[in-house]
Amino acid sequence: MKHHFFFPTATILIAAMFPAPCRSQTPYTSGGEVTTTILGTSNIHDWEMVSRKGACTLSLRIDAAGALTGVGNVRFTVPVNSLKSEQGSQMDNNAYKAMDEENHPTIRFEAGTATLRPAASGAYGIIVDGRLSISSVTRDVTLSAMAKVNPDRSVTIEGSYPLLTTDYNVKPISVMLGAIRTSEKVTIRYVMTLKPKAEEGLPRLP
Repeated sequence: MKHHFFFPTATILIAAMFPAPCRSQTPYTSGGEVTTTILGTSNIHDWEMVSRKGACTLSLRIDAAGALTGVGNVRFTVPVNSLKSEQGSQMDNNAYKAMDEENHPTIRFEAGTATLRPAASGAYGIIVDGRLSISSVTRDVTLSAMAKVNPDRSVTIEGSYPLLTTDYNVKPISVMLGAIRTSEKVTIRYVMTLKPKAEEGLPRLP
C-alpha cells in the first residue's frame, strides 16, 4: 500500500520546498536607461558624475491586482568609465584612477532577497541587504529604494546610498595639483525602469 501514498507525499514535499510565491516570480531587466549619479563635495564646490549605461536584473512578483509582493535575485552593475562629470576629462580620469578602473572596471551590487513595505500613492519601499563592490573592496550594505508598478507591468525604482569612499579604498580626488580636493563623503543615486523579460501573455494591469 505504500506506493499509493508516494505521489501525494512527494507533491507535498516539493510544494513545501518551493512555495507558490517563489515559483511565480518573473525575471525583470533594465531594457532602457539606468541613471547612476555620484554626488559629492569639494573644498571649492559640489560635483557629480553621471552614468546612463548601468544594467540591472531582478525577480519580481506582482499579483493580479498589480500589487508588488516579492523582490529577489538583484544584480546591478555600472561601468566605472561611463561616469562623466561636468568638470571634464581631468576630473573623470582622476576619478577612474582613484577607483582603480583598470583592475576593477565595474561597480557592482548583488542581493538575494528584499523586504517590501507599502508606501503612499501606490509605491513600495524596498530594503535590500546585499554586497556592494567598488574598486578592490566588497562590503555588506543595506540599500533602500522606492518602487512603483506601472500599468504596462514595468517597475520604476529609485533610491540613494551614502558612503565613505575610503571604506572602499578610494582616496579623495585631487585636481589642479591639489588646489581642488574632494570629500570622502559621497552619495550614490540610482533611477531605473525595468520590464519583464517575457512580456508575451502578460496583461496590462487595471
